[in-house]
Amino acid sequence: MSRSLYRMALLCVLGTLTLLVGCGLTPATRYVTLMPEPPSTTVTIAESMFTPFILVVAPGTAVMWHNSDPVAHTIATTPESTAYLNTLTVNQSIPAGGMASVTFSQPGLYHYYDPTVSDWNADFGRVAPRQGEPHYPMPMEGMIYVTGTIAQLPAHAANSVIYLHDRIATNILAVRTGGTVSWHNYDTDPHFLLPVLGWDAPVNPVDIGINNLLGADAAPPDGETRTITFTTPGLYYYYCQTHAAVDPVYLRAVARQMASEYPIPMEGWVLVSGN
Repeated sequence: MSRSLYRMALLCVLGTLTLLVGCGLTPATRYVTLMPEPPSTTVTIAESMFTPFILVVAPGTAVMWHNSDPVAHTIATTPESTAYLNTLTVNQSIPAGGMASVTFSQPGLYHYYDPTVSDWNADFGRVAPRQGEPHYPMPMEGMIYVTGTIAQLPAHAANSVIYLHDRIATNILAVRTGGTVSWHNYDTDPHFLLPVLGWDAPVNPVDIGINNLLGADAAPPDGETRTITFTTPGLYYYYCQTHAAVDPVYLRAVARQMASEYPIPMEGWVLVSGN
């Protein structure tokens, strides 16, 4: 290349670099892709209650609690933890009028309550209400259902009604899609298990109907067993119609005063997830 041609090429390169710098760019500038904001949803706190009682979200969703009460509240996951229950521990105080946010990434259930107005009953494995609270006998608790596949769930789970108690032995359990759950009534009197109606899928995506469990008085010596096959993934929320009623506003089971475990309702959940 001749000296004149070399000078012309060099001037072109220098001109290009000058133009890039003048525009605020350099040859090393990297283009950054802006990621979309993660999805979010809100739970309302009012009159010492969480609304909705059951919240369904996709993995990666930020759940925000808005406290509209004039007092502080706390959100705390219950002590029980399994491969599908409370895999993330939450314990946050929310001042009056304030907000708190938690992102749930792993599919499963997250059962939480406010320990400042409700109590954890370790003997029952349940949240118990305190007298004097606005919605007694309903405790201040909630359930976050994060959809998605949970690996290595069993194909069968056994449950029971405890002898001489209006109480489900295991309140929250899980099986894989196509799996079965069996309930055995060790109590003396009958119990009728049916879904809490009014929720949209994937909560109670299939109506499991009314399942009569005869007790030892009618089916001696040890009562009756009922088995249900769950072919549709989702969260099944059920209760005993004899010993609990459904609150039409919050769509949750409420213990009847004649029930032996009052004020704790006779209710349960079955989580069904893909293989």
